[in-house]
Amino acid sequence: MSDAADERTLEKRRRIVEAARILVLRHGLRGTTMEAIARQAQIAKPTLYAQFADKDAIFVGIVDTLMDDLMAAYDAGMRGEGDVADRIGNALAGQYIALMRALAGSPHATELMSEHKRAGIRLREKDLRAEGEIAAALRAAGAAEPELLAKTIFAAAYGIALKLTDEAQMAAGIRLMCRRMIGPELS
Repeated sequence: MSDAADERTLEKRRRIVEAARILVLRHGLRGTTMEAIARQAQIAKPTLYAQFADKDAIFVGIVDTLMDDLMAAYDAGMRGEGDVADRIGNALAGQYIALMRALAGSPHATELMSEHKRAGIRLREKDLRAEGEIAAALRAAGAAEPELLAKTIFAAAYGIALKLTDEAQMAAGIRLMCRRMIGPELS
């Protein structure tokens, strides 16, 4: 396959995933059909099925794109300014802000969040990578029990993100939690 053909295939897949993302946010996963995705992407159904076997495969494509965005936000926070508590707080807040923005305005956000089983491996890999990096940063900063602290911080950030629906409050809450949990460990 030529580079031009590869690029056309990738562009077609991007269009399909974006069309599906729009529809899933608008109508939910159950309310989105392969026919509607093909129509939204402006392609024929056989072309859609040539790219994705079924709706689950498309959903995994949506999750993969989202995971890339979440990890980019997380990585930016970890590479940013400040001490370890600031960087971890910014990394976790950044990834949840990216998630919140990706689901913004969707009446099906809760349904989509509960579909994590469909993309569980990808989500688990992201979580394990982030937990490992946080533990390593805490270890390097001299924290006692860095693995347990990392797991606790990670779980607390998830809870804050679920409970605080205002983006600014959620980000501030995660940053405050990191400052309060990490700061005393490093004193």
